[in-house]
Amino acid sequence: MKSNVLLAGFCLVSGSAAAESDWQPVATQATMLAMVLFINLVFFTVLYILSVIKAARHQADLTKEKQQAHYDFLTQVLNRRGFERRITQKQSLQGYILVVDIDDFKQINDRYGHPAGDSILQEVANRLSQSLRDQDIIARYGGEEFVIYASLASKQMAEELSHRLVNAINRLPYPLPDCTELLHVTVSVGVASVLAPLNVADVNSRRGAIQSAFSIADSNLYKAKQQGKNQSVLD
Repeated sequence: MKSNVLLAGFCLVSGSAAAESDWQPVATQATMLAMVLFINLVFFTVLYILSVIKAARHQADLTKEKQQAHYDFLTQVLNRRGFERRITQKQSLQGYILVVDIDDFKQINDRYGHPAGDSILQEVANRLSQSLRDQDIIARYGGEEFVIYASLASKQMAEELSHRLVNAINRLPYPLPDCTELLHVTVSVGVASVLAPLNVADVNSRRGAIQSAFSIADSNLYKAKQQGKNQSVLD
């Protein structure tokens, strides 16, 4: 009887060991499968993160390119396209257009070279920008000419702004690259009011009002040049 019990116990232990031995390959395979799944999860998570980063960078590059298309590379103010886009987006066009032109700029280029001319353009743009409010719009329209739109309520305010711009440019001499000489620079300014209905929604009407004001301001700029330069004219 005792021997039978021992035999039964031995068989039970042997059976358990055999069963455990049979399950070991399965457990090993399950562990390996879990590791493979985990590695795949990490791999595809990394791929997803990288794709998101790449898409974000691509979008940032597109945004940067779009912004650069509306800015002047040299002076970092708006270019003509950017100016027209920005001003047509304004809800109200009740203000003044100021056309600013550097006096005798061709002579500066001819005498000191284009690097000096570029330096002058950058400094003039910087001084003009510092003399304006955040809501004002400034652009390099081409060559040595800048255009400004300022939402001002009266002719007196426009005259004060134009005088401030003239003084901002001529008050200090300009250093030139690779040269110890300081250059005195002046600008002439033509000013005109923008005559557009309040909150005009039609883009063509906005552009027409802006172009009309620009033509008058450009004519006043010519008068300022004829009257001796380094001044502003507002009829």
